[in-house]
Amino acid sequence: MTPLEKELETALLDIYYRQKRIRCHASYFKRMLTCSNPRYRKGPVGAVRHLLTGEVTPGSGFRRLAKAGKLEWTVEALILQPKWKPLFTDWELDKAKARITNGRSN
Repeated sequence: MTPLEKELETALLDIYYRQKRIRCHASYFKRMLTCSNPRYRKGPVGAVRHLLTGEVTPGSGFRRLAKAGKLEWTVEALILQPKWKPLFTDWELDKAKARITNGRSN
């Protein structure tokens, strides 16, 4: 894992702990980051990619954060920060931006 990926993992875990403040327990999300079983562990970049491409619509965690007015706590908002751009494709960043935009309009 590169130093930038390690920083992303730390930032993603921070999101997980912030979400718990509003009773959003994203245990599957945390498992993708921390589980020692390679069947479940995806690593930070893999977890983000899974969340962006694994479903047609954003998951329940995203919806719960949108409803709480906490879109800045989403994985999508995090990866749109310029620091993380080297880790993701333009398509992935565009998808994250579209989800944030749509989340604000709902």
